[in-house]
Amino acid sequence: MEDIARDYVTAARQFSSNGCWPKAFDYYMMAFERSIDMRPLHELEFREVVNQLNERLSSADRMEDIFFNYTRALMMFPTNIYFLNDMGKFLFKCGFYTKAWDHFEDALRLDCTYVDAEKNFNSLKNLLVERWHFRMLNDKIRNEAYRKAIRDTLIPHKDTVLDLGTGTGLLSMYANECAPRIITACDGSKVMSEMATAITRENSCEHLIIINKMSTEIKLKEIGGKRSLLLTEMFDAGLFGEHVLQSLIHAWENMISDDGRVIPNKAEFFVMGAKCDFLNGRYQLCSSIKSFLKIPTLNVHVLTFDETYDCEDVHLYGDDIKYMTEPQSLIQVDFNSYIELKKLIEKDHYEVETVALESGEINTVIGFFNLYLTDNVTITTDPRSDQRANAWQQAIFFDKIPIKVEKNDIIPMYFSLNGGKLTMYKDDAITRISPETLRFLNDTEYLNAISGCIGTACVYLGQIVEMSQITIIDLCPFPMFGLHLLKRGAKSLTCCAKTDSDKRFFKKVFKANDIDLSNVTIMVGDEWSREGFGDEKYHVVFCNIFEPCGEIDLRLKEIAEHLKHHHLIQGGLSLPASVKVMGQIVKSNWLDINNQLFDENVSNYKISKHLNPYQVSQNFCIDFSHLEYTPLSDPAELGTTDNLVGSEVVDVPLIKEGNSTAILCWYTIELMKDATEITTNRKNCFIDGIVFMTDPNIRLRGRTAQVLRCVDPDGSFKLTMHVEAT
Repeated sequence: MEDIARDYVTAARQFSSNGCWPKAFDYYMMAFERSIDMRPLHELEFREVVNQLNERLSSADRMEDIFFNYTRALMMFPTNIYFLNDMGKFLFKCGFYTKAWDHFEDALRLDCTYVDAEKNFNSLKNLLVERWHFRMLNDKIRNEAYRKAIRDTLIPHKDTVLDLGTGTGLLSMYANECAPRIITACDGSKVMSEMATAITRENSCEHLIIINKMSTEIKLKEIGGKRSLLLTEMFDAGLFGEHVLQSLIHAWENMISDDGRVIPNKAEFFVMGAKCDFLNGRYQLCSSIKSFLKIPTLNVHVLTFDETYDCEDVHLYGDDIKYMTEPQSLIQVDFNSYIELKKLIEKDHYEVETVALESGEINTVIGFFNLYLTDNVTITTDPRSDQRANAWQQAIFFDKIPIKVEKNDIIPMYFSLNGGKLTMYKDDAITRISPETLRFLNDTEYLNAISGCIGTACVYLGQIVEMSQITIIDLCPFPMFGLHLLKRGAKSLTCCAKTDSDKRFFKKVFKANDIDLSNVTIMVGDEWSREGFGDEKYHVVFCNIFEPCGEIDLRLKEIAEHLKHHHLIQGGLSLPASVKVMGQIVKSNWLDINNQLFDENVSNYKISKHLNPYQVSQNFCIDFSHLEYTPLSDPAELGTTDNLVGSEVVDVPLIKEGNSTAILCWYTIELMKDATEITTNRKNCFIDGIVFMTDPNIRLRGRTAQVLRCVDPDGSFKLTMHVEAT
């Protein structure tokens, strides 16, 4: 049997070398069926065959064959974490979320240090349950206001209730406390509908009817008649962005009785002008960099698609924001008036006049709302109020061209409700660039660090080649290093634009700086690969390996390594010289309430056990400069982006005892050897921070804590607290 198995392996290798992956797969399977001992010896080469075969099948859209191959592979290797993870990814892609969950969970149970499986598991949880559920349910101000409004409004044993967008069913359970005749709740998410069913049953509300449909898809016969009281919390930072107007119009036409009522009763949306250079720098190119690029009159804003505003926790900005006008009421709406709802959504435009409180600049417009649940119960999201509800952020209308104002100036603002979502009219012609490019260019500290290296780089390169012969690859979001060298007479630049809009912007800048475009090659998007560089050699390779969210871009990291080792001439310059991974252990209530539910915040209903399994272990896009937290350790170096694969325990000095919430993670970049390092943990950095959530039950004490750093073969990593098994 062993001899036959070895012959099968020999045949499999021959088929593999010829690219005949189906035959190679079959012969490996026959070998493994005949010899269990063969399986661990040839696992790696078999995995490569499976990957190649399924990649080819995926191109041909042969999904059933891919599923069959993974199933057969797992029969031979039932505890192989890589096959479990790959099968999970495949099931995830095909929409089989429950099965994908099981495979990711099995992989992590076998090896908790496997980073890719954990990232895939997090992605699945993010898809199934949106993160805002946690902060909304943890908002006691919002919850108790709704509870009081329901108690003040609902008539026991008479009212019939309809709960639109029920989520976990909390509002329905509040209604249940008042003994209505019947409660029907609906939600478009299958996961949330199933969760609400389980939660309401556990909390002795078994008679609640949960329907897994959008309210606009429900027929009257499905709920058994019209309802006299409708409850909803379908609001976003811009009030109307969750299609609440369309949903209520449909409900009044089809599901609410003539004498019915709605909670909230009314709502009002406010706007106010503000000056916040931090926010403005996220959406518009700042004047100093425009002057440097020789495009001072160009209005350059972030490229968006369907988004008309962004959402931010404005109250966290403190002294970084100055309110330049009093808030003005833009829209008032009575949810209990069908006629008013129809007029509102059909109206072409809205305008308001604000008055400048002082002389200065208005460079952003902030929006917030009041929900008048009843005549006596109000919720506000006003960022200036200590009694605001934190379930919702504030709306940021980011296309407002900065304007200078004098005290008492009247500033008109114009809006529309396109598709039921607030939109601010644009002021002038605007050039659009990707968020990555804009944030990179607005990171003046990083650009200054690049500029500070130019002289040293030119001296270094001058020892090996004339300036007129220097060839450069600069794969940063904007090729600032390459632009500097071209202006000094370098021969050529190869760079990458994220979008076609970025490419057009690059060309405008090059022309403004008298750069001959024939010396510049601009690749666009992510379609290019390392193979496109052919056999070319370059004197400088400058690669950015970070995504704006704070994660490492594994594709760019792999390309950077390839360019450094295969396309950099001997003695050439590779930037950055090194990147260190930094970390700090912290306690943060803000991170807590955004990542796990505490039942005391939902009137002690038993909800957390159902929602908290959807917690994720890693969060991105965190601005540490505006994050509320208490440090439990000093910042510590936890390795580099070139660390070897595997796990390593790092001792981190503690400065305070306590239960940790998370490990904050950022990077320290050394652009050139012996140059001053620059950290990404600073305001206005083009790279956000990431956090790795920790077990809140682990109390840190003593002089040090141990952090476990885990690195996958592709370079992806994670951090977690290391606790010795007992």
